[in-house]
Amino acid sequence: MENTPMQVVQGFGAGMASGTDSWKNFIADDITFDGPAAQVSGLEAFIELNEGFMGMVRGNRMKNAVEAGNYVITQVEIDVEMPTGKTITLDMSEWYETENGKIKSIKVYYDAEEFRKESVAQ
Repeated sequence: MENTPMQVVQGFGAGMASGTDSWKNFIADDITFDGPAAQVSGLEAFIELNEGFMGMVRGNRMKNAVEAGNYVITQVEIDVEMPTGKTITLDMSEWYETENGKIKSIKVYYDAEEFRKESVAQ
């Protein structure tokens, strides 16, 4: 039996938290990612983007997660260490679209102003 969309997203998150590559098993080859700071298409581009960002993450807290059809919508706080050394907290909404037990697209929404300010400050 195929995993529910929530199980797919939870598996992705658990894989990320584990520090292993197991999260990659939950990503479709034709994934698209769209966010305020980056947009990519395809598995290789997503892996490169995700690994770069995850190296900056110092903590996260799931506030809410809702499954609707083949979507999972989350609200999460992510602590990100910027190149300046300052850690900022992003209050992020993530929209995961799943298909055939894999994440097909991710759209993230957050106020990117502080992220941009810290990126430019270096």
